[in-house]
Amino acid sequence: AIGITTQKRSPAARLIAPMPVGPNSPLMTTARWIAYRSRRLTTGIMLLALAGFSLTGYGAAEPVSEHLEGLKDNPVQLRQFMQRFPKGGDLHSHLSGAVYAESYLQWGAEDGKCINLSTQVVTLPPCAPVGSGVSLAELVAGITPNTSLGVQIDALSVRNYQRREESGHDQFFATFERFTPATFGRLGDMVAQVSTRAARQNILYLELMQSLGMFEAAALAATTGNLDADYGSRLEHSAIDELVSKVSADLDAIENRRAELQGCSAAAATEGLGCQVTVRYLAQVIRTLSPIQVYAQTLLAFKLMAADPRVVGLNFVAPEDHPVALRDYRQHMGFLAEIGARFPEQQSGITLHAGELTLGLVPPEDLGWHIDEAITVAGARRIGHGIDIAYDDDMAGLLQQMAREDILVEINLTSNDVILQVSGAEHPFTTYLQYGVPLALSTDDEGVSRIDLTHEYQRAVTTFDLSYPLLRSLSRNSLQYSFLPGEPLFVDTFNAEMVAVCGQNALGDVNPSAGCASFLGSSPKARLQWHLEKRFKEFEAEF
Repeated sequence: AIGITTQKRSPAARLIAPMPVGPNSPLMTTARWIAYRSRRLTTGIMLLALAGFSLTGYGAAEPVSEHLEGLKDNPVQLRQFMQRFPKGGDLHSHLSGAVYAESYLQWGAEDGKCINLSTQVVTLPPCAPVGSGVSLAELVAGITPNTSLGVQIDALSVRNYQRREESGHDQFFATFERFTPATFGRLGDMVAQVSTRAARQNILYLELMQSLGMFEAAALAATTGNLDADYGSRLEHSAIDELVSKVSADLDAIENRRAELQGCSAAAATEGLGCQVTVRYLAQVIRTLSPIQVYAQTLLAFKLMAADPRVVGLNFVAPEDHPVALRDYRQHMGFLAEIGARFPEQQSGITLHAGELTLGLVPPEDLGWHIDEAITVAGARRIGHGIDIAYDDDMAGLLQQMAREDILVEINLTSNDVILQVSGAEHPFTTYLQYGVPLALSTDDEGVSRIDLTHEYQRAVTTFDLSYPLLRSLSRNSLQYSFLPGEPLFVDTFNAEMVAVCGQNALGDVNPSAGCASFLGSSPKARLQWHLEKRFKEFEAEF
């Protein structure tokens, strides 16, 4: 729980980082000393929570905390509690991977698409006997003989992957090629579905990764790009700018379709579920292409962030262990540094998959330096996964830097288990907490993994015996470290220490002071955080 400080860390949190709890550091002595030094009992409580001690009797036994403690051995009740628990946002979610296979099959059927029963790849019409696949409409209707939708659902997700010879890693990444044609023409439907699912779980915000314009930029670079030229001549900037305009128009169409499906228009009699979920986008660069193609995509991503306020950040995607991704990783970080220097206002929107690796998946030489490069060279403000932190030559130094510079880690527990077989005590979750690194829970690809964000919160509770105050901080962090514009509400999310202008107000107050109201009005991020606090107040009043 120490790790859930944010923009300005307390002196106690800084002291804890170089002092891991171990056999030569008696827990109770350390806890009392930390509490004494900080003059704040909550810090001592957080250290006890980190070490697995119960919070009961240490100042955190408010009714909702006691209620949660009583549910930890009851998965059914715990699921219900966590489903209603206010979850700020999901910062690490690939749009295409967030949709469940059943939807892709149904949409493919409606759109006249096909599926190859040998490869389980969705294809465009015509279908057999002219084309390469059978009609999805017939398959979904049960007309195709000797077939079962269960086979297709398994192929388009990691459902039942343990029963196959293929690893979770290979099955996970194979799904995207199989269902990608089913996404064509359905992006608005996808956003509507994902945001509606979020609303059902009391989630306020989504940052969805998507690759609009990226393949066009890569194709352009393959024919006209020259990485050896200077910045202005490496690519046809006017052509990249045309792609920016096209992507913005595509986003308009996506938003309009979402509004139509959810009934979010001003003319709608009643607003549909999901309309109140704020959605922003991250431009995802495919890093397994040639260097000039990755460069072009990176330039497009920065230009999109500068031109369209709906695109609030960028990320590099595709398997980090892919030979091309490994070979070019340092070069890619250099691209981000070089182009980012020309877009200083957009540099704060860099989040990167880094350290989604483990021993055996790759050789030792490829472990322990990706996270550092992402932060120190590329300037990443958030890291996704961060699993190989233990292999860094100066792990303690890097963790202290991440805590000092407020580099958040997006934690994807189920994804890490399926792809890397890393879970439980082997996961660095508690190590990040111990060193004061801020964390937020996320889904990665909830449709492919057959989960939702509630599942990830429940898994975190049962795996790491998390307290309610820590859960609340994880939720707060997901908005505090979002790429929404504006200053954040909190100085310290765990202790709910607000910025000075709002410091005398009750969290989530319906009528904040004039100064606080003015601050909230100027910051979309803080305004959404204030709304989350209202939801916390309503939720906690039930207990």
